Amino acid sequence: MAEDMKHKGVKKLLGKLTLLALPFILWPLVEVFVLPMNFFTFRIWETISVNSMRVMPGPFYPNVHMQMEEEGELAPRTPFARKRQVEWYTDPYGYRNRDTKNDVLLIGDSNITGAKLSQEETLAEVLEQHLGRDVYSFAPATVNRFLATDRFEENPPELVIVSSIERRIPELPAVGDNSLGSKVRNMTGKLISSSPFLTNLTVKADRISKLSLYRRTLAEIDRAMGRKAYISYHNEFFMEGEYANRTYPEEELDRIADVLEGYRDALQARGMHFVFLPIPNKENIYYQLLPNQKEPTFLPQLLRRLDARGVAYVDLQPAFRELYQQQQVQLYPVDDAHWNEVAVKVAAQLLTRHSTVAQLKATPYEAEEHLLVNYKEE
Repeated sequence: MAEDMKHKGVKKLLGKLTLLALPFILWPLVEVFVLPMNFFTFRIWETISVNSMRVMPGPFYPNVHMQMEEEGELAPRTPFARKRQVEWYTDPYGYRNRDTKNDVLLIGDSNITGAKLSQEETLAEVLEQHLGRDVYSFAPATVNRFLATDRFEENPPELVIVSSIERRIPELPAVGDNSLGSKVRNMTGKLISSSPFLTNLTVKADRISKLSLYRRTLAEIDRAMGRKAYISYHNEFFMEGEYANRTYPEEELDRIADVLEGYRDALQARGMHFVFLPIPNKENIYYQLLPNQKEPTFLPQLLRRLDARGVAYVDLQPAFRELYQQQQVQLYPVDDAHWNEVAVKVAAQLLTRHSTVAQLKATPYEAEEHLLVNYKEE
């Protein structure tokens, strides 16, 4: 009798624990199978980015077409957020492209992907219009990921443009770093992308792992308690503030230049041209808004070293400075640290004028009007 009572007590306890846990078990399934994918997110990036299933071929869910009113990453769901309607397409490999053709390949970070930009405003699509050649956005990704991806061995690009936002340049990995991880990702990615069933299963599992309601609730609690994750001066929001314009030691500048020279050599050995595209920080171009008004020196010092090594690059800083300081042209969203559509147009024009890039134009190179005009009105 006592034993039966004990078993009944255990069953009741388990039943109560199951009922208690049931909402937490079922809710992620409701998020995935009932609610719209972007129900709890503030931009498409978080909605379709791969969270935990790092075996997929790309950084985003494949074959997605989505439109959404987005907010900037620095102050989402606050009175400071600036809303903007954007449209995204991803290709079968989970990169932000309409197709997979790649005469020119762009490797880079979220600026190349096009955070808070609509599809037609991304650098890949704008540059494609300038060149009349197919431009493929391989971002966010690294040179090592590119070198480990079989499909580019079978169909290599003629030109590879490697880009990075200024603050991330010191983190660029040397050729060969984490190459094993890139090769493993290539193999698992090929397997998953070869099967619609595996692709759908992996995406569903990844969406469940995101726990979007939980993450949004934590963010709301942080905001309610006054914990701000942004830096603001003169009604502009920054990622790093004054720290972004710090001084780098000589040996660090030499190391970074060596990494970029290694990219050039590795790509040239495979018959591809190479151009480096550093994107200035918002703090770089808007440095006069910061309390110390310290003018950054990192990019000029680095580019002098690349000159000495014969590494091709496109310098955006002088054009960006002139546009902002002399014509008051905004090159970054108020609530975001990524470049805006005007900055992308300037970058595309400067890239097209570079001799290595210009030779790929589908039509003979024609002189364009000076790029530093007519942007104030756009």
